[in-house]
Amino acid sequence: MSPKINILSELLINKIAAGEVVERPASVVKELVENSIDAKATEIFVDIVNAGRGLIRVSDNGEGMQSEDALTAFEKHATSKISREADLFNITTLGFRGEALPSIASISKIKLITKSENTAGTLIEMENGKVKKVSEIGAAAGTVIEVSDLFYNTPARLKFLKSDNTEMSHISAVINQQAIGNPHIHFRLTNNKKELLNLSSTTDIYQRIYQIYGEDFINNMLSISKEENGINIYGFISKPSFNRAERNHIDIFLNKRYIKNNVVTRAVYDAYSTLIPKDRHPLTLLFIDIQPSIVDVNVHPTKREVRFVNQTIVYEAVKKVVREGLMSLTSSHAVKTGALSNYMVASPAVDYERQSGYEVRYTEGSGVKGQQIAGLNSQPVQLSQLTECSVIPLGQIDNTYITADASGELWIIDQHAAYERLLYERLTQSYNSHAVQVQALLIPEEVSLSIAEAMMLKDYIDVLKDIGIEIEEFGRDVYIIRSVPSLLGAGSAKQMLLDIIDGLAGLQKGIIKSEVVDKIIMLIACHGSVRANHALTYKEMSALIDDLISLKIYETCPHGRPIIIKFSKTDLEKIFKRR
Repeated sequence: MSPKINILSELLINKIAAGEVVERPASVVKELVENSIDAKATEIFVDIVNAGRGLIRVSDNGEGMQSEDALTAFEKHATSKISREADLFNITTLGFRGEALPSIASISKIKLITKSENTAGTLIEMENGKVKKVSEIGAAAGTVIEVSDLFYNTPARLKFLKSDNTEMSHISAVINQQAIGNPHIHFRLTNNKKELLNLSSTTDIYQRIYQIYGEDFINNMLSISKEENGINIYGFISKPSFNRAERNHIDIFLNKRYIKNNVVTRAVYDAYSTLIPKDRHPLTLLFIDIQPSIVDVNVHPTKREVRFVNQTIVYEAVKKVVREGLMSLTSSHAVKTGALSNYMVASPAVDYERQSGYEVRYTEGSGVKGQQIAGLNSQPVQLSQLTECSVIPLGQIDNTYITADASGELWIIDQHAAYERLLYERLTQSYNSHAVQVQALLIPEEVSLSIAEAMMLKDYIDVLKDIGIEIEEFGRDVYIIRSVPSLLGAGSAKQMLLDIIDGLAGLQKGIIKSEVVDKIIMLIACHGSVRANHALTYKEMSALIDDLISLKIYETCPHGRPIIIKFSKTDLEKIFKRR
């Protein structure tokens, strides 16, 4: 019998290892840039061709390598970062987890030119993980690595790459992350010889963040800085009113290394508790300086995830510093907890005056508590006297849920989910019938985007226009919103666009246009709906229920969450022990 267990070849082992480290061109950029930073470079230039499919070139003016070291660097588990076991628990560089160069070399063609001080330059060319050429060459001090034909020998990985704009958005995000952690370094990024980023070195972190995110971002962030339990925590947190729809804006830098960590993220969210709506998310640029010996950065191939010796201490320290920063807001900067309450959108195509069968007078304020029923104030009232609808609103709970009598059933309606379903159905219907009505903005809104966001947006501008959102480029990474669907009322078109970009970021390559359209309409409907914590008049509640029932599809919102919870008379009798 032939053996069932085989020993894999060295090349196949390297390709498997490469899959752990190199997910896409941005992964290669990250590894090479981190090596440049560790080499004490003050200039790092990244040149891309065809979003990394054709070429990735990373040039630096760092320490460089002599010929022998340059060859050894491509050996498996070769590193200059550690030499003994104890070093594993005191890592102060960005590199090391066996190093990535052998993995990258196994799935691409590589050309390396490097020169250290007082040595001749060295040229190394590799293909399929094997050295093809080694020679001396005239070169400036530093290192240039060219990675071409990425995934040429692993076509299955190549087909999973997304559009050029999406891949470039990931690459630019990597450069932004490294640039924020290392403002003293001059970074430049080009794609197909077009300059996308040119971030001059600075000692001022404010200046670096301004270079990347712009003035609007800076103006909506709060500076924090404090040492807590031996942990130095500093950086920037968003004002409660400045939030996003997706949870991918918590940027954490541990000892200047960009990381993802659930403990720190949870601490940030808990610090914002009660200050922003539950379906909104804060933005942070959080720097944590901690003793390397109490954190393990070697738990994941890409070094993005870390593990703390004492997670509780880190959690408590981060939560306390962020919360104190939020609480330090002066009254002139104070923001309402309902951060989106200033975005008031009319319910879709509702004519509130069409309701008949009752007359309502409103005292000061809104909602059912402020109403008086004309001519009936001093005598008992049957709900049927107020409206001809079979589902009759009773009032609101916490300005979030509408209670109603539905022919003997008690309905509890989530008003945001209800409006969301209405907007979604009507936007979808108008799009499918090519009858989207557009409302031009009286004052077009200007939106400054990061390079990553701008590259993402370019893939979807035409689709957005078909749905009624007209956007045009207005300078470098600045866009103007000129129109929105008329079903939306007055509000922040800018915030809506940012929410849409967040929502589109996770779409897979090859998704068909109808799925993209559906996703965008869901995002618009969610953003444009009346939020929780918003008082509705009796007429508004009645009209909402009427419109909702007319849809015939009103049990769930587009995300699948329930709109209505129903209690039958029997249910109520059981609750009150009458059965």
